[in-house]
Amino acid sequence: MKKVIILGAGASKSYEGSKTGVKMPIANDFFETFRKLDIARNPWVLIGELLHYISEMNNADILDFLNYNGDIETLHTEIQEKLYQELQRKNFKLGPDNITVIKSYNQLIFLFISVINEIQNGSISESHIALAKQLNDEDSIITFNWDTLMDRALKETSDWNTDFGYFVSPVAIFRNTWKNVDDNKKSLSFPVLLKLHGSSNWLTSHNLPENGKMELMQEIDPDKFFIYESTVNPYDSFAGKFMDGYEDFSYGYYPPNLPIQGKSAPDGMLIMSFRIKNPLAPEGMSNSSGLTAMPLIIPPVKHKEYDSFGDLFHDLWTEARDRLVSADKIYIIGYSFPITDLRSDKLFTSAFKKRKDYPEIIILNPNPDDIFDRFHNQFGVPKNKIKVIKDYFNKDFIL
Repeated sequence: MKKVIILGAGASKSYEGSKTGVKMPIANDFFETFRKLDIARNPWVLIGELLHYISEMNNADILDFLNYNGDIETLHTEIQEKLYQELQRKNFKLGPDNITVIKSYNQLIFLFISVINEIQNGSISESHIALAKQLNDEDSIITFNWDTLMDRALKETSDWNTDFGYFVSPVAIFRNTWKNVDDNKKSLSFPVLLKLHGSSNWLTSHNLPENGKMELMQEIDPDKFFIYESTVNPYDSFAGKFMDGYEDFSYGYYPPNLPIQGKSAPDGMLIMSFRIKNPLAPEGMSNSSGLTAMPLIIPPVKHKEYDSFGDLFHDLWTEARDRLVSADKIYIIGYSFPITDLRSDKLFTSAFKKRKDYPEIIILNPNPDDIFDRFHNQFGVPKNKIKVIKDYFNKDFIL
């Protein structure tokens, strides 16, 4: 019997093993959560342009950020819209105003993943371990989350690996140094983990405005990506700013630099880079060779730019649909179909249209009514095929 597990933000809220003592945020408490963490006082964590943008938007003093509690999805969507308004103007040129928007957009991605890395930096999640132990190699997990709680649990309890466990394979994996994918692991049996919005440990190059959009700086195709798994020694990073003290699958604010080259400058032009040193911030002590990396995620915005990464997300979403088509049981754990996840509706609709019958749907959620209505009224699943468990996800949950 094939099972598909859908994991949403509610599943990550179950994690209680963080060294910080803080739980994963949701959209409307993200900034409050950030201020509880040590990184909020770390001068290496870049929020300057974001602070400037928020203060300008609210016509307020920058110090008011100490009490800012805006919804991160709303803020990130607004910044994205302003960014593309600027990029699509005729004769676009970088200037003070659009540089603030571009940097704010990227700083918010780094900040978002940094908060996740800080909170998931602890023991392996007991609830995810318990779930992983109930899965076999015919099962699959589809998650809209960016954290690596499920990744670590699968690796701990099975032959699952980062080489092939995500269905899509990276160019290289960082295991104390950059390593090639191990083809010997392809024959192992394990559940597949499909991360439809990317992952905190997936890495790509920085982006820059080009041809009316933001394009990656890497010379290789945009669907080529890298994975961070673990380190023992300091790694090369932006300005050598390596941060120690992180468990596997988590890293400090700056990930390891990529072992590739960036794009060449157009004919007759030269690419130059410079860094303004902050006299109040300590200098990094590791090396800085390689191409500066950033997290590869689809951020929580209304208009999700899957095509920015070539066919990567097309392949993931297609595989997710096929897994839903063949599933006997589908478990919805802590996922509530947020308004910014428009594509998830299409995912289920297209999958159910390809089926001859409906699978059994099991909803685990303390507030399941809207999800039940969606599956019954919108997706057409008969009521007798839907089971509701009005509870939170925890280590005692049995499939």
